[in-house]
Amino acid sequence: MKLKSYFLLSIVVGMTFACSSDENVPEVEVFTPDATLSLATVADEKTLTKAEEETNIDPENAINTLHVMVFYSNSTLQTDRVVSNRSQVEELEVQSGAVKILVLANAETEEGQFGTLTEALAYQRSLDKETLANGFSMSSKLIDADLEKGMHNVFGDPNDFPAHIPAAKQTDAIKLTRHIAQINLKSVSIKSDNGKAFFVIDSVFVANVKGYSLMAANSTEEWGAVESEEAPKGGSLWWYGQYENEYWNGEYKTIEDGLLKADLLGFNANKRKVTFSSPWKPETGQLACGKSFIVYENMVDAVEPGQRTLLVLKGTYIDGNGRVEANRFYTIPVNAMGTMTDAEGGTPDHSYVKRNYRYNISLTIKSSGSDRPYDPASEACMDVAVTVADWDVIEQNEDLD
Repeated sequence: MKLKSYFLLSIVVGMTFACSSDENVPEVEVFTPDATLSLATVADEKTLTKAEEETNIDPENAINTLHVMVFYSNSTLQTDRVVSNRSQVEELEVQSGAVKILVLANAETEEGQFGTLTEALAYQRSLDKETLANGFSMSSKLIDADLEKGMHNVFGDPNDFPAHIPAAKQTDAIKLTRHIAQINLKSVSIKSDNGKAFFVIDSVFVANVKGYSLMAANSTEEWGAVESEEAPKGGSLWWYGQYENEYWNGEYKTIEDGLLKADLLGFNANKRKVTFSSPWKPETGQLACGKSFIVYENMVDAVEPGQRTLLVLKGTYIDGNGRVEANRFYTIPVNAMGTMTDAEGGTPDHSYVKRNYRYNISLTIKSSGSDRPYDPASEACMDVAVTVADWDVIEQNEDLD
């Protein structure tokens, strides 16, 4: 009798535990493919074709890897695919119904890396990975779609996928937007009452540069914000070409340290001499004096002066009377109010550094600058003009009046 009681008690306890456990198990979608998907991409309004069919492809537009992710409406991953040296994905098996789609390019991601949309939106990449060899990272907006059952769902021109019938066009090709911006020093000139003042440039560097960026925007609008607010564990958010450990009066550098990236974010100007009659301009075929700087978005943290992205020139100033002042700095906040115009001469729709723009800077030196790299006092010693250009607009060299 006692054995029978124990047996019945075990059944009751087991059933109770099973029922309680079932209530806490999250709903899991079972992937049941009943449709297909093909998707083409476009960057800067230029339709990108298969890399192996492209001739003279602009390396700034190259897609080395393309990662298409399809998420259920509850944001868990349904399926994904990574392809190499192609700008489109063909005949991906999908499950019909409401989905969210996210496309990354050159982001160094792998199939199955993200189990949820939240994980994908939190993924960051470091600035030193943004090279022409790796390909500049890009992403789409978040795309809401309703995939049709039994159909080939096309994002792009169905005629580009003629073998797949019947086809249901969902949208045009998916637009990709770069995560980087570019800073170009377009000219350095000097004003001198008697024509004798000159400046000998030791180095040029950028500072208060964000070393990480999100690889996708949590937005269904094009060109959403991808600015990182903190670095991954063990990383440093702020990178510098020089003077990473110095801060002055909390005005143009409010953090006490940062990560030095001298080769990436600076260069030796080799005592380049700028005189009244001999300004510094880019070499033929180059966009910038010395080199262009690739940077990440910095808008939210640039509202206060302390962490605005800066372009800094260091050197020796000799005035018109021959007085020599070494270690002088000219510090330029990139795209600050009052200094910028767009390519048509109007006012840009943003301040500071936004992704997928080129910031072309012309500097005219009027006096000796500052003895400190992050001192806004140097602004009284120079005239600055910043032209904000769409990425695909290459600005011609012009003198600053």
